[in-house]
Formats: sequence, C-alpha cells, structure tokens
Amino acid sequence: MNRTVKIGNLKVGGKNPVRIKGMIKSDARKPQRVIAEAKRLEEEGVEAIRIAVKEKQDLKLLSRLKQHVSLPLVADIHFSPELALHSIESGFDGIRINPLNITKEGQIREIARAAKKHKVSIRVGINSGGFKRNFKSPHSLAQAMVRKAEGCLKMLEKENFFDIMVSLKGSDIASTVIANRLFAKKFSYPLHLGITASGPFLEGIIKSSVGLGILLSEGIGDVIRVSLTAPSFWEIRGAKYILQSLDLRKFGPQIVSCPTCSRCEVDLINIVDRFKKEIGKAGFSKPLKIALMGCVVNGPGEAYQADIGIAFGKKKGAIFRKDKILGWTNEKNSVSDLLKEIDRIWTKN
Repeated sequence: MNRTVKIGNLKVGGKNPVRIKGMIKSDARKPQRVIAEAKRLEEEGVEAIRIAVKEKQDLKLLSRLKQHVSLPLVADIHFSPELALHSIESGFDGIRINPLNITKEGQIREIARAAKKHKVSIRVGINSGGFKRNFKSPHSLAQAMVRKAEGCLKMLEKENFFDIMVSLKGSDIASTVIANRLFAKKFSYPLHLGITASGPFLEGIIKSSVGLGILLSEGIGDVIRVSLTAPSFWEIRGAKYILQSLDLRKFGPQIVSCPTCSRCEVDLINIVDRFKKEIGKAGFSKPLKIALMGCVVNGPGEAYQADIGIAFGKKKGAIFRKDKILGWTNEKNSVSDLLKEIDRIWTKN
C-alpha cells in the first residue's frame, strides 16, 4: 500500500479514495477570470487545484484565491528553484517541480528543506515532452522517466523529506502505463496519473480513459488529472466519469442507455439528453444506476438490473424498479414520469 501524503488537509494515497486534481487555464494577469474558473472547478467537484506560477507576481493570486475557494492550491513550477521557494513561503499547500528543468542537487535539497519547514508536499512531475530527444520505444521512454524520478527522489530523501508524490506522464498510453507500472513496483510514493498533451476533447477523453483505466484497474494511482485541450470543467467531469465507471468512487446517478438500432421505435437519444438535463437541474446526487433502454432485446434485463429504469417497446415503455413494473409511460412523458418515480422513492421517503 502507498504511503499517505497531504496536500493541505487533503489526504492522498494509503486507504484514501483516488483524488481529482484540476488546473487553472485562465491568464494569471486576469485574476477575476482565475477566481471564476477556480470556483467553477470547486462546484464541479475538484479536490485540489494547480496553478502555473511563471513569475513572482503570480504569487499575488494566492491570497485572493484563498478568499473564494477552500480547496488545497498547488503551485506548478518549472525552471526556477527561486519560484519554488517563494511559492512555499507564500502559503501554497503543495508544489510541483520538474526534475527535467530543475536539475541541480543543491537547489532541489534547498526546496526540500523549505517544504519540510512549512509542511508543504512536493510532486515530482515528469512529462515526456520534457526530454529533448527521441526514444526508440515507449518502454525506453518509460524507463527514462522512472530513472529521472528516482534521481530526484534520492535528492529529496537526503533531507529526510518524504511528503512526496510522483507523476510520470507520456503523451501516449503505452509509455505512461509502463512507467507507472515500473515505478509502482519499486516505490510506495503516491502516484498522480494523467496522459499529458492528450489532445482535443474527444481524442483526449479516449486516451485518458484508456490509459488511466488500465492503471486504476490494476490498483495503481492515487490522484488523477484528465488533461484536455478544452475548458477545465470538462476535465473534472471526465475524471469523475472515469472513477465512477470503475466503481472507485460514486458521484451521482449513472445512466445506462443503449446505443439504439433499427429496432428502437422512440427517439432515445433525445430522451436521454432531456433526462440528463432534468436530473441535473434537480440536483439529485444519489449514486443510482438508471437504465433508459430502447427495445425489448436488452431493455428489460438492463432495467431489472438497474435501480430504476425504462424499457421501451412500441412507443410505450415500462418503468421498472428491480423486478417490479411500477407503471407505464410513453415517449412524450417518459422523462417526467421517471423523475416522479425517482422523487417518490428516493427523495420523499
């Protein structure tokens, strides 16, 4: 079992659930936008927020952010050991350093001493793009990432500093999976998972889901960040869906719906879209499995196996709860009828 490390009051690793981290994308020179984005991420359910600190004036954001969000805040540092020290002293709950661009042992050990004094955790974060050379195979890239992390860990440990997390992120699935497997066999530090530079929304969601899904299903990983070339709130939603689909965490209703085919005689896509919007508006958060099925092939079985659901036939549908039919509905009224049953069973009782 991995050791437990804290980012502020947030416990990561050990027996704690897999955590979700997000990152601010707004321009640090526009603090109102940064604050608005951070608040949105908090509303979406993020558990820690990382902020790129490019220059000393960016540190001014910290006190303003702490007035608006209650989450742990992590400074993302590259190239400058001085900025790492200033970030620790200014009150960040954690810092990320990159041993591909902060390389000198004296500087890394000084950062460790400051972090130990201020009780700030450090993430050793390595991305494949930080290597300025090509690799013959994903395995050779993975080995290089692990070696670089191991070298940095030895420097930190010389200061008896162990409040450390590690991330080994490739822009491809294979190197990321191999690197994290290799590291997990040798070390007990919590692992922060992600596919770096994963691409636009759809490509990024797929690469992140596959890569993180492989590792998490093997019990590897303690915190995740889904990286997308898309608004940051989608990253949090994607992370939640990944964790919920693996039954690692529960965040709210899970909708099971069929892909539809020529047997389907209702506009199921529209029904599912309307249902998602309405249950979202209602703020219903119980982790129910809700089935919306379009025909009689798999519909009744899925509806039986869900907590509640609808199985459609010819223009009408049976509302099921486990092994009982609660009533009948039609395409037009299906969303409102199902919501009424959910409200009756789980909200009013």
